[in-house]
Amino acid sequence: MSRLWAFFGDRRRLAIVLLLLAGAAKAQEVACRAVLAGTRALVDATVHGLLDRELLRIVQLGVAGRLTVETSVVRRRQLWFGHVVAVTTRELPLTWSEERGVFELDGRPLADPENVPLERIALSLGEADDPKAYEVEVVTRLVVVTPGSLGRVAGFLESESDSALARTLLGAIANDLTRSATGTCPMQPRH
Repeated sequence: MSRLWAFFGDRRRLAIVLLLLAGAAKAQEVACRAVLAGTRALVDATVHGLLDRELLRIVQLGVAGRLTVETSVVRRRQLWFGHVVAVTTRELPLTWSEERGVFELDGRPLADPENVPLERIALSLGEADDPKAYEVEVVTRLVVVTPGSLGRVAGFLESESDSALARTLLGAIANDLTRSATGTCPMQPRH
C-alpha cells in the first residue's frame, strides 16, 4: 500500500486518476463454447476486454481484484422464458506476482490480460436429452476497487469521509470501476 501512496502522493493526482478510471470503460464480452457430455455441460469461456491498462496498473501497485464468474445452463421453452437447470459461481482473485512479473488469476499466470481464458466449467444437469434444447450464459464481474477501499483512501485525504455525500461519491466511483461482461452460447453435442 505504501507504493500506492508513493505513486499517488498528490491529492489532486489521485482524484484525477480515479475520475479517469471511472470513465475509461471499453467494450467487454465473453466468448464461450459449451458441449453436452452425458449429463454434464462443459463450458470453455474467454473474457475479452475486461482488463484495461488503468485497472491493471492498480493491481500491479498492490490492490488485488476479484473476478466473479457465474455460469448458467438454461433449458429453452417455446413462447416462454427459459428454465435455469444449473448454476455455478466462482470467485477468482486477480493479483500481480512481483517475483514472476505477471498478472495471475486464481494463481495461474495470465499470458494476455486482454483475452482471459477461464478454466473449464462443468455443470451437472441431472438428466439431459437434446443439446439443442439448452443455452449457456456466462456473466463476469471484475471488482478491483471497492467503496470500502476508496473510503480508506478518502479518509487519508480528507477527514470528512464519513459524510453521506462522500459515501455516495465513493460508491459511484467504485461502481464505475467495476467491469462486467456477458456472453451466451448454444449447447453442442460432444463429438
